[in-house]
Amino acid sequence: MRSTSLAVGLGVLGIVFIVIAALYAVGVLQILTSTTSGPHYKHAVLFAVLAVASFVAASFARSRTA
Repeated sequence: MRSTSLAVGLGVLGIVFIVIAALYAVGVLQILTSTTSGPHYKHAVLFAVLAVASFVAASFARSRTA
């Protein structure tokens, strides 16, 4: 079952994950972790992977046109 609204929602979620990844890479979101020693690249990579996964899921969720 394919849904356009689900695909849009997953796309928006992917964009949110990209923004969070960028903020972790710059070091802005270091207040959310236990240490404040600078940028957390592992968290940034995790959110980048989640963004790619949500974009792939959005691609599968959208309806195909013939």
